[in-house]
Amino acid sequence: MLNYEELENLARLKRLSLVNIEKDYLQELILLSIYSIVSKGLVFKGGTCLYKIYKLNRFSEDLDFSLTEKLDIKKLANKIASDLELLNIKCRIKEIKEYKNEINIRLLLNGPLYKGSRETQCFIPLNISRKEQIILEPKRESIISLYKEIPNFELFSMQEKEILAEKVRAVFTRQKPRDIYDLWFLIVNKKIAPDKNLINKKLALYNTEFNFKEFTRKIEIMRNLWQIDLKNLIIGELQEFDKVKKELYKKFKSAEI
Repeated sequence: MLNYEELENLARLKRLSLVNIEKDYLQELILLSIYSIVSKGLVFKGGTCLYKIYKLNRFSEDLDFSLTEKLDIKKLANKIASDLELLNIKCRIKEIKEYKNEINIRLLLNGPLYKGSRETQCFIPLNISRKEQIILEPKRESIISLYKEIPNFELFSMQEKEILAEKVRAVFTRQKPRDIYDLWFLIVNKKIAPDKNLINKKLALYNTEFNFKEFTRKIEIMRNLWQIDLKNLIIGELQEFDKVKKELYKKFKSAEI
């Protein structure tokens, strides 16, 4: 396990808080453990995938996946815990909850910042969706780690265009400004064009389809949450809400979505 000084140095290098650099380190160890036995059966996606694979400048705390093959979830969780123990990182599986559409694994870890209290434990949730099929072929990607204990490894990630479609769906189904920011990053910075057909396939799970007027209404609702949700997650300067909104709307209109 990394020591405190090593963690501090890496926090400065990656421009993360100490709490977030610890999570980043432990997330990579968990991903290494998972993808040492799993391939396309578990497809990495969501905000942390955008951060680690597609260079999003927003830190993300959850590990999100889509399940595409049958998998023994309890066995996987126990393997993660055992692998972390090899590095003197105590890992408690707080809970495993399996539902029809999703599986939630909650891990409590005694990482480099642990000082003997529950408050200093690191909480990492794993959210596994099993309600839908992956539409686009997952991409084989490499994690080139800065952490000395973590060798380079490969995983399977959702394509950016499909993550974009899921982020549009998230705007319609929950109130988290980070989804707006991630959309803006993909569309404006990464030049990924929104695909109406793909978006509507994702929205079909909620028996709806894309409507631009409703999309703008959902975004405007989150105006007052912008700073609260994002201020501790952005690496660098947080863009103004109105700038992001304006650029997003322009791109959606030009794509005739």
